[in-house]
Amino acid sequence: MAYDFEQTHERIMKSAVALFRERGFSGASIRQICKDAGVTNGAFYAHFESKEDLFEKLVEPVLEGMRQLYDTENEHYMDIRSAEEANAVLKQTFSSNTLLIRYLYENAGIFLLLLSAGAGTRYENYCEKLAEYEIDNTMAFLEKCRPFVKHPENITAGVVKRMSFFAVSAVFDSFANGMPEEETVRESHLASAFCIAGMKEVIGL
Repeated sequence: MAYDFEQTHERIMKSAVALFRERGFSGASIRQICKDAGVTNGAFYAHFESKEDLFEKLVEPVLEGMRQLYDTENEHYMDIRSAEEANAVLKQTFSSNTLLIRYLYENAGIFLLLLSAGAGTRYENYCEKLAEYEIDNTMAFLEKCRPFVKHPENITAGVVKRMSFFAVSAVFDSFANGMPEEETVRESHLASAFCIAGMKEVIGL
């Protein structure tokens, strides 16, 4: 029985991924998901509370992994006691970006689903929300750096917002347009180098 339950669960999820990619979240119906999976509507509700619940169960484990990876990397950035340490942390940004991009490509199917079919779900505008998360982390880092820079008055939310959206879009635009992983890593490093150089100049680090 457990095996049958798992098989049905997998068929529903596989059918949903294909239909979401084809029609988007709003255009995919539970009826059609079940038809393509070869199961009844009743079987669907034995596994999922709703279409929203199904979409969440498809994407949430992967997004939680991304959040954990982000948080682990950002923890390394917060113990700043000098300008030298701040500069050392900024150099580590490139390796952190690489880890995040590797994860993105390892889970490409789910992230492509999110980008192509997330409209109408709470995951809509995922890249913008990720950029907002990046803003919060970057501001926290810069606040730690404030005592060691020449122009702390230039640490502003507006500047950080523009920089963060640029950095995140550099990765996801490349990914969504089918750029190979190594090329996305390279583009990300160039975007980060551009942002870091500008930030250091503006705040005097």
